Amino acid sequence: MNILFITIENYKDCQCRSIYMDMINEFIRCGHYVTVLSACEARDRKQDDRYVYKVSENCDIQKVYIPNLTKMSNFLLKGINLLRTIPSFDIAAKKAMRKRQFDLIVYGSPPISIYRAIRSVKRTQGGTTYLMLKDIWPYDCLFGGALSLRGWKRIAFNYLAYLARKLYDVSDVIGCMSPANIRFLTENEPKLDQNKIEICPNCVTPFTVDLTGNEKLALRRQYGIPEDKVIFVYGGNLGVPQGIDFAIESIVAARIVEDAFFVFVGGGTEIEKLSDLTKGEGLNNFLLLPAMPKDAYETLVFACDVGLIYLNYDCPAPNYPSRLLSYMQASLPVLCATDSYSDVGEIAYQNGYGLYCRSDDTNAFVICVEKMCDKKMRKKMGTRSYEYLRENYTSEQVCRNIMERYAKA
Repeated sequence: MNILFITIENYKDCQCRSIYMDMINEFIRCGHYVTVLSACEARDRKQDDRYVYKVSENCDIQKVYIPNLTKMSNFLLKGINLLRTIPSFDIAAKKAMRKRQFDLIVYGSPPISIYRAIRSVKRTQGGTTYLMLKDIWPYDCLFGGALSLRGWKRIAFNYLAYLARKLYDVSDVIGCMSPANIRFLTENEPKLDQNKIEICPNCVTPFTVDLTGNEKLALRRQYGIPEDKVIFVYGGNLGVPQGIDFAIESIVAARIVEDAFFVFVGGGTEIEKLSDLTKGEGLNNFLLLPAMPKDAYETLVFACDVGLIYLNYDCPAPNYPSRLLSYMQASLPVLCATDSYSDVGEIAYQNGYGLYCRSDDTNAFVICVEKMCDKKMRKKMGTRSYEYLRENYTSEQVCRNIMERYAKA
């Protein structure tokens, strides 16, 4: 089978590990041919000047050159650039169709501006279209002031909502990350055919590191992490949607738990706030590390004890962060501080691999931290964490489910 995969991620080969590339490699392992339309933003074009990367006998990556979309603080310019990507993806899809007939088209969101490319392939070749809905646009944009339901920003919101509905309409299947995402989507898009909606979670091909006790201690020493504490680790973007203000409040409040120590790894718009915690006398229960290569970060996670999920309590739409998978593959229990829409914490608690609280309640957070300092509880939850990953969140399972849905289409 020939599969077309469309993404805003910038790929040059199949060697990197991500929720998308792990899935692509699983399709390849099953004998399918995958063509990847991979976006390259303007700032990266000098380092990425080849149009086609033939990466294996069963995969090629074709670049889609687009304006900058990420790391932009000017929301108006970002919105204009988003619209400018519409013809870019459409042209790339038409070029890809000249070389190959596609049976299945798989794509994530955002950007919603790929709908024209999806429509072109479906109209021309009749393939089955599968949307992996990661962000429910444009509702996510209401948070932080990017869009609004009042004034001129409402016009932008309505237009992006129109584009989102076009993408939903052209999709034969819409895979949502969790039940909360399905509820939110159907409540806000009541005209959407619910028969085309199913669960399609973030997935990973588990990465294993066998560290001895001495190796874990050596790794902690390498990064300046205490050897005798229970290490709560957070890795990834440090921005407003992650609720960094509450993260800071929670770390300060958790100083009373002597055994707990917090390690944050990453970068983002809110990193300066976290950096302030390390200045002067600083906090004695907190360490901030810069972003590091994925393999190095995931190896570090194996030397930690509890994974952290933070989501801003004011977020208007549910989220299911992929950073969860790095914790689960390392057999870590998780502590989730989330908004009222998201169910990542509730699912962790109900299935025995984590605890959760609201991300506006520092007292509840501290209570969870105290509970997580119990070694027997962590071991039991950590074992269940890995088991649940193997049962629900592997690339093999997700690819199999997509193929089964394709067979029914």
